[in-house]
Amino acid sequence: MTETAGAESSNPTSANTRRVSAFRKAAAGVVLVAAVAGTAAYKYDEANRPRIISGPMIQAPTADSVSVIWTAQSPFDEGAVTLVAPDGEKTELRVRPSEGRYVATFDKLTKGARYDYTIANAGFLSSHAAESGPHAFRVTPGRDESARILAFGDSGVGSNTQQILARVMAAQKPDVVVHTGDLIYPAGAEKDYPPNFYRPYSDLIATSFFLPTLGNHDVASDKGAPLLAQFILPENGPPGVEAERNFWFDWGPARIVGLDTNLDAHGGVISHDQMKTDVATWLRETLTDCDATWRIVYFHHPFYTGSAHSAEGSAFVKEAFLDVFEAAGVDLVLCGHNHLYERTAPMRQDRIVPLGEGIIYVTTGAGGAQRYPEGENPPDYIVRYDDGQFSFSKIDLSPSTLSFAQLGEDGQAIDTFELTRSTR
Repeated sequence: MTETAGAESSNPTSANTRRVSAFRKAAAGVVLVAAVAGTAAYKYDEANRPRIISGPMIQAPTADSVSVIWTAQSPFDEGAVTLVAPDGEKTELRVRPSEGRYVATFDKLTKGARYDYTIANAGFLSSHAAESGPHAFRVTPGRDESARILAFGDSGVGSNTQQILARVMAAQKPDVVVHTGDLIYPAGAEKDYPPNFYRPYSDLIATSFFLPTLGNHDVASDKGAPLLAQFILPENGPPGVEAERNFWFDWGPARIVGLDTNLDAHGGVISHDQMKTDVATWLRETLTDCDATWRIVYFHHPFYTGSAHSAEGSAFVKEAFLDVFEAAGVDLVLCGHNHLYERTAPMRQDRIVPLGEGIIYVTTGAGGAQRYPEGENPPDYIVRYDDGQFSFSKIDLSPSTLSFAQLGEDGQAIDTFELTRSTR
């Protein structure tokens, strides 16, 4: 009888099989873990994928600097702006949000030059970065350069018409947009900025500096604090008055001044006496101590008008500022409040005077909110009005001419006029 060597005698083939099987199980486990980890990472990225919420918007123009601001959902917080100079040189600035928004400021820029920029917020997976751009802006031009400015007011209702007019405005490729107040209806609330401002004007604010003044609807929420929180406006206003409510900036051959005409008795922060003293004194100095060819002022309440909000209702503004406007040689005053277009003859001391001897007052309040009709018997000083369509003002400036056109929903001119330097 033959006896075996033992129950555990080695079998090379069997041992190899067991090792391969163990390896396969381990490999399968690694693959499973990797798959689970990859799925989790994808789901995390999907849930936290960056997205731009508002902007980009260019702000704070100076002779050599610009700020780009935006808000975003960004799981890793950091955002970046890539700036491309006219010669192709690239500069990247990385920023983290402050008080919920990103602010990237570029300085030492070339006066009057055009730059391209792109913003980005990275996600967990690089392919899921949120980007916007390239967009372009122009640095503040010098006195001897030409410029284009748009003006309008009474706009922020979030309507289709507002968005249509916004596209027409963006197509004009302005350098700057000034707003004469009532940017957000019904009451200037922060929650209404996304649908009533950022969405309709997304193309416009990415390429044009947007500088609004406060209207009576804007100050209905916390005296206008939500509007001031959205923008970076010049802090060069009158001493003793909250910054950014009154300001000035230079653009090409013009000095442009924005005023807050909301009295404390009606939701604002300033008394009539303070308007007549502190603000008027600052305004006189601002308008006279400069070498600009053109002087433009904008604010909400018109005191030369024939529509629903009477001229008499804004007489407090006239009492505070008319003498300053006339003494300083203001060329053009832009207002809103009445939701239509009106233009006066040149005015001085409440009388119609020849072109070049007075100030032209424009009501440009047909920016998107329900329109108001002109009165049945317009004042004699109203030489042109349009209450049948939404519209905005286009102002082309050069050292020798100020060319004005009021454009309607189709981009066609409703009214035009021109001032020349020789008429000053």
